[in-house]
Amino acid sequence: MRRMMLAAALAVLAAPSVVEARAASSETVRADAAAARAASRAIRHRDTWPFATLDQVAALGQFWTSNSLYALRDAGGERRWVIRRAFGDLAGNKGLVWADSRTCPAVKAALEAMEALPPVRPEAPGVGVEDIKPPPLDGIAHSFWNQGARTGAKGAAVAITIDGDMDSPVAGWWSQAAASLKGCWKGDEPA
Repeated sequence: MRRMMLAAALAVLAAPSVVEARAASSETVRADAAAARAASRAIRHRDTWPFATLDQVAALGQFWTSNSLYALRDAGGERRWVIRRAFGDLAGNKGLVWADSRTCPAVKAALEAMEALPPVRPEAPGVGVEDIKPPPLDGIAHSFWNQGARTGAKGAAVAITIDGDMDSPVAGWWSQAAASLKGCWKGDEPA
């Protein structure tokens, strides 16, 4: 499973819109990843803020991706979704690509799978169920944010941030989404 997730995450680096590669240090890769993560919620597409983001950083700064997810309406009122993906790696590859639900049905399918993620159970050490395990040292850190999450019987609106390793449900979701989106990435920002 971990090899599959790593392979899916690395597959994006073969996408279009890769700028000229120059070898980078792991510190540079991690700094680029931190800058991309800090900006991911603030980058507008067609005058729309992202409703969710998913950022990945591989152990030892091997690679990073920063994904911003947008919900838009066309002039006729039809819904569409766009994913903006920035990425970089130790080989010095950097790029920016886009996926649009109008040309790639996998975008909507990925969002439907996102909505099916299991709920997160908060844990207080020493109370209730203990399920503490150390994070893997060779993993990929995932950080997911969503401003329109819902909770409780009445569907109260909340914003959530989930940070997890490559064994988390968010990582599993994004691994499958990244694999299904592989042929969708385009270098030009969708109109």
